[in-house]
Amino acid sequence: MMMPLIIGDLDSVPDRLEHWNAALHSLFDISTHHGQVGYLTIDEKHVLPKSTHRRAGLHVDGVFQGQSGGWGGGGWGSVGNGMLTVSSHVGCRAWNQSFDGLPGNDGECDHLAAQCSPDTETLFKANTVYWVDGLCVHESIPMHSPTKRQFVRLSMPSNAPWFDGYTVNEKGIAPTGRILPRRQFMDE
Repeated sequence: MMMPLIIGDLDSVPDRLEHWNAALHSLFDISTHHGQVGYLTIDEKHVLPKSTHRRAGLHVDGVFQGQSGGWGGGGWGSVGNGMLTVSSHVGCRAWNQSFDGLPGNDGECDHLAAQCSPDTETLFKANTVYWVDGLCVHESIPMHSPTKRQFVRLSMPSNAPWFDGYTVNEKGIAPTGRILPRRQFMDE
């Protein structure tokens, strides 16, 4: 989770993850931030029916303690650097629209659900790369059957905080933002 690496440099990827190099090379090709520190998340799980792989509920990833800038940068209403995401199975939907209101303290947006327009909804297809802003309103959707799902996110350069307990890159690549104490959700 949020392992620092150098975008465009496969040598910055730890050897234990080299089987991901082809996928990462494809993500690097899309990015315009070569040579800068980005953050890699790879999440693989067996997801049970009616369960979600990632965070449930309508939310944004780019808000921490009421401040924008986490997980991909940006500010409320701005594009920031964002992140590239791809998954092996459908499991997320997002809305490309403006909302009247602000996300909650940790990015929760369920209070904005009534504003979600079906005309602006995108169901993220499997094996398709999506660029999203840190303030993209989205939600994980439940699986219909038992599913082994892989999710990969390459967060672009940011000065957002990095938490003790995120994945350290054993090649010595350090995060660029301030390092904060471990968060409770990491132990759940």
